[in-house]
Amino acid sequence: MLLRSFSALALLAPLAAAQSYQFSLDGLSTTSIVSDISLPLPGTAIGSYDATANPTGTRTCTSLFGTCNNTAIPLTATALTEFNIVGTPAGGFRGTLDSKTGVLLVSDLSVSVIGRQAASADLTLEVLYSTFRTQQPNSIFPGGITLPLPLGQGTIDDVLLVQTGPAVPAALAPTGLPGIFTITGVVPAELSFQLDLLGQVSAVGPLPFALPITGTLDLTGATPRLAFAVDQSGQQTIPNPAPGQVIEDLAFALPTVLPPGGTANLLLDLTPGDLGISNTTDLDWLALGAPICETASYCISTPNTFSNGATCSAAGSTSLAFNTFTISAQGVPPGHAGRFYMSRNQALLPFGDGTLCLGTPIRRLPVVYADASGLAQYAVDFNDPAQPTALIAPGDTWSFQLVFRDPIGGPLTFNTSDAVYASFCP
Repeated sequence: MLLRSFSALALLAPLAAAQSYQFSLDGLSTTSIVSDISLPLPGTAIGSYDATANPTGTRTCTSLFGTCNNTAIPLTATALTEFNIVGTPAGGFRGTLDSKTGVLLVSDLSVSVIGRQAASADLTLEVLYSTFRTQQPNSIFPGGITLPLPLGQGTIDDVLLVQTGPAVPAALAPTGLPGIFTITGVVPAELSFQLDLLGQVSAVGPLPFALPITGTLDLTGATPRLAFAVDQSGQQTIPNPAPGQVIEDLAFALPTVLPPGGTANLLLDLTPGDLGISNTTDLDWLALGAPICETASYCISTPNTFSNGATCSAAGSTSLAFNTFTISAQGVPPGHAGRFYMSRNQALLPFGDGTLCLGTPIRRLPVVYADASGLAQYAVDFNDPAQPTALIAPGDTWSFQLVFRDPIGGPLTFNTSDAVYASFCP
């Protein structure tokens, strides 16, 4: 199946063995995450009474009779909320399309999952306490029953997904339509976000998140389009996101129970515990690729009679419109002739007294001579139809290597530089 993918890629366009693109998420992409969050908040409740500042405030006591001295009441509380996190993601990743192996290699992924949006949700505090009573107002609160109470709103924002390591190569499989492939891979990533509960802002994460890349890669246009979707559920427990922090004197209006109709004004001191998160994630993302125009050296060189090895490099612009691209090799025996070879493919084979870094088919550029410093170079003219460089098109990646004469350097009398590849833009 992969062999058929390679053939289809080759027939589609003169793609290089490995062409890199910068993929950016399109504005049509959507993120929808339903997240159930629970945060244990054990602590105490005490009346708002203060002899000086609030003499008419509520007093709490553990005894059902006698004087009420405003005693702290132990309680177990849990903040619960369900966030519906919806937004338009922003960001992208680098994708290297390798037509030899039929895969897309994803790297440098960084996505703001809901863009600049934030998600808010109502908070509910589930409170469990032992029986206590209050004065001002006078009431008894029977214990042993979990009481759900509204507690304002919580907020999630700054949701960020960042790649943490090499991705599982996304394999391409033909769909039966020319230039369109299904794609399957996994990107190891971490998810982080800001969580505001009860006025307590905490940075949550990074949390491990394996991002599936499952969808369709369309290579029929000027640039690739990758559409993929994620539909998965999961849950995990996060160690206390705010260690050492305590929520103190949180004003809390508790409706009276016996008799009903009044309000006991309490102050809560709560200590956050471990955060429980259960997510249902639905991502529908469209990424558009733009060619990355860059150069980089690769392969090896062999010592010659002038240096420890000739090294190849590129200068000028990789834009075909500027037409200022130059290939150079330093460390070549001065005065000796050579030719720069070029190919869309790469290899690693013995060749003369050196190594051939290019795969077939190989094309040769005009003869050049190394100057007194051992520098040989060739100024490429993309517009010269007599030279093979006229074959270079926007989006192509080509590799270049100098093969040069070195009559006394080895038994085969010629040697090679290492190689450089370049991706070209319009």
